[in-house]
Order: sequence, then C-alpha cells, then structure tokens
Amino acid sequence: MTTWAARAVIVALLAAALSSCASRRPAVRADAVEVPPDALAARLLAHDRRIASMTGKGSVSFESPEQAGSAYFDMSLKKPDSLLVKFEGPFGIDAGFLFLSRQKFVMYNSFENRVFTGVPTPRAIRGVIPIELTFEQIMDAFTGGFRLPDAFPASYAVDGDQFRIEYDRSGSRHTYWVDPSFELVMRYERRDESGTLILEAVSSRILEKDGISVPGRVTLNFPADGRHLAIYYSSLELNAENPSFEYAIPSNARTTIR
Repeated sequence: MTTWAARAVIVALLAAALSSCASRRPAVRADAVEVPPDALAARLLAHDRRIASMTGKGSVSFESPEQAGSAYFDMSLKKPDSLLVKFEGPFGIDAGFLFLSRQKFVMYNSFENRVFTGVPTPRAIRGVIPIELTFEQIMDAFTGGFRLPDAFPASYAVDGDQFRIEYDRSGSRHTYWVDPSFELVMRYERRDESGTLILEAVSSRILEKDGISVPGRVTLNFPADGRHLAIYYSSLELNAENPSFEYAIPSNARTTIR
C-alpha cells in the first residue's frame, strides 16, 4: 500500500462523520415550524452525549484516478479525547495505525516504516491527511454525532421526511439533511462560492442499540479530483468499559514531526 493509499484509508475513516447501520424506526415527520434549528441542534447533541465510548471493526475502500484499494480496521474510541484505529491489509498484513488525543497524534505506515507525529492542530493534521478537519470533528466522525454549526442558518426547511439546514461559512455553503427519527445527519454537501460541489457524503444502514443510532456505512465523493471513499462497520459495541489504546512503533521507524 502506497503512502497515498494508506492516507486515503485514514481519510475515509475520518469521514465517518455522516455514517450510519440495520432496522429503522417508524418515520417521524419533520416539521421545521414545530422544531426550530437551535432545538434540533440540541437534540443531536443530546443523542451524541449518550455515547461515552465505542469499539468496532469494519472495512474501507477508496478509488481515485490513480488507483483503488481497500483495508480492514479495528477502532477504539473514548470520549472526550482518545481514538485508535489499526489498519490491516490483504491476508492480515499489518498496515499501520492512527492514534489521536487532544495533546498529540501519531500515524504509522508499516509499509514505509514511517511515523508522523505532532500536536493535532488542523494544519498538522492536514499535513498527513489530505482533508482539513479539527480534533473535535474527527472525534465526532467516529461517533456519528456531528453537530450542526453554532450559527443562525441561511435556510431551514422540510425536505421529505428530513430537515434541510443550510449555513454560509467562510465563503462556502454547507447543507445538512437531518433525520429526526434517528437524530443524525444523513447527508451533507459543501459547495464553494460558485456553487460547485466540493464534497458529498451520504449515510445508510442505521443500527440501533439501547435506543442509540450509530454509524454503519458512509460514502463520500470528491468530484473535483475524482475520489470516492466508503466505510463499512461490520460490528460495533457502544459504551465499552475498557477500550484499548495500546500501540507499538518499531525502534527503526523513520519519524516526521509536524
């Protein structure tokens, strides 16, 4: 697996922000008049706070004009600030890992025997993962609990059985589709000033455990450069008591500090 491929795997996992997995509740009618945007944001936040930790297994695939590939992963997460994702290639080959805390991040690529480490500022993270995400957004991604922006929306309406909420931020338009029955963002789009689509993410396969809706599958498209990423959770455990965050780096690994 090349450096780009290893990083693409991680990007797909981070993008799990909008993911979801199995039986569906009876539909709850969306009504933007009865549920104002600040109340909807509070509902999503309350749902997210019911998840203290997660462990899971799954697979991720990616495509680009240059190449395509896939990998398996094991994930451990504990709020508010610990995440470990271990990657496995074909035939059980160790592909590396990503560890993230509020104080540091460590990404190890076993194929190149190389480590990237540093303080997880958006700029440092962007140096190893080709997408700009904050620490909080990465943690939110793995819980499937992305929060709506703390701002007044540009528009708020009912779209079928979901809420459609749009925000103008830093010269781009961000649109969220929220399912009120699951209290999750099910679709997200980001467009630039000209209206060109930069990123589209679509969720599917909702799994419910103890009344909590959790991530199962997400697909992401980056139309500008022809990239497509998809993540699939084959198993998830919510509120695991002792998730493991142990990892090991070979003593001869090359290190790059961001």
